Amino acid sequence: MSSVERRPLIPRRSRGETGWTPSLWHATAPSGPALGPVSECIKADVLVIGGGVAGVSTALHLAEGGVDVVLLEAEQLGSAATGRSGGLIAPDYIRHSPETIRNVLGPEPGERMTRLIGASGQLCFDLIKRHAIVCDAQQDGFSTPAHDDHLAETQRQTAEQWRSRGFDVSFMGKTDARHDFGSLRYCGAIRFAQGGRLNPVAYVRGLARAALNAGARMFVRSPVGELSRIDGAWRARTSAGQDVVARRVVLAANGGNARLHPAMRHTALPLHVVEFATAPLSPAQRAEVLPNGGAFTDKQPYLFTARFDGLGRLISAFPVSFLVRDKYAFYKEAKRRLAAYHPSLKQLEIDCLWEGRAWINTSFLPEIYDLGDDALAIQACNGRGLAINSSIGCEMAAALVSGDFTALSVTPRTPTPIPFYAADALAPKALMSVAYLKN
Repeated sequence: MSSVERRPLIPRRSRGETGWTPSLWHATAPSGPALGPVSECIKADVLVIGGGVAGVSTALHLAEGGVDVVLLEAEQLGSAATGRSGGLIAPDYIRHSPETIRNVLGPEPGERMTRLIGASGQLCFDLIKRHAIVCDAQQDGFSTPAHDDHLAETQRQTAEQWRSRGFDVSFMGKTDARHDFGSLRYCGAIRFAQGGRLNPVAYVRGLARAALNAGARMFVRSPVGELSRIDGAWRARTSAGQDVVARRVVLAANGGNARLHPAMRHTALPLHVVEFATAPLSPAQRAEVLPNGGAFTDKQPYLFTARFDGLGRLISAFPVSFLVRDKYAFYKEAKRRLAAYHPSLKQLEIDCLWEGRAWINTSFLPEIYDLGDDALAIQACNGRGLAINSSIGCEMAAALVSGDFTALSVTPRTPTPIPFYAADALAPKALMSVAYLKN
């Protein structure tokens, strides 16, 4: 599970500037299944729109359940949020804990949500093993370190909440945290043993290959220009004029859901990030930075994250603000942040930069929306999409096969537009600008 192909990255064009690639993952992932655009009008029982982890996981599990399923992707598999992410398997909440979520959702729905999220990391690695997916996967833990003693104590309590529910979650104190993360900035951390890291493009391509083997039909370069309800069925007309007709439809295009159905407009906010990968570290550098492996995303608003790939590159990210705005500025900020957290790496070159975009629900929780007329939408990124969307795809398929939607860990609800959306859509960058100045 840890092998990775040696493929050259797009080289730097000049000193101090990197090649601007779709992502490191596209440059290093093994080839996926040979797919093309839909070329004729077809029918299916279920149509899935979106070729990221949510859509492909749904299609895979539907096909394994004997359902005639078609998946349409506008570009290539993993082109959007999946393939531009950091590749973290993070079975954790963004803003909540197992106890606070009970107050938000209620005791029983809260516990279902916790089980879904807590088990999502193991589900990913089980899928990788079952389908023999080569995606540079390492199940060596995911952590969220804290910058102050008060938050560290909260992390200690949260770890106990997870443990009391049977999950392999632990807390590390200041000494262990500073050693394990190679930085003096941390006062403690919560660690999820079932988390880890992978190449998300290779992962989604592997899931797609398994879905095809199970009988799913999948098409790329097939953007849906019009989705309509006609004679008790859904018709998706592609930009090339081909129709896919299905009794039920699942929208799994994340932020792209807003273009597919009017009820999905203005329901999620974009969070722009810059991901970067360094040159491979030397053995001495590896002994100082994440010596025990694993991956982490800290709890600062202007977050820092780190993990390695199979060739020893350190991959990290930072949110985009109004104050750091172009490729050269991104490169300088990547170097600055790396040196601030790991001074021994200040001379290390940045091999690759790419832009990513997470879609944030105002709840900071995964959402499934019931659009009526046998249409559902998955909107569950929030920076934790790889693991959680894998699990939601599995549950969504089971619900469609059985017809029992009460078993879903995420209760479907009617979407509600975000008030003052035009202004709120700027809020993430504005908040990151303030956080940048404080960092």
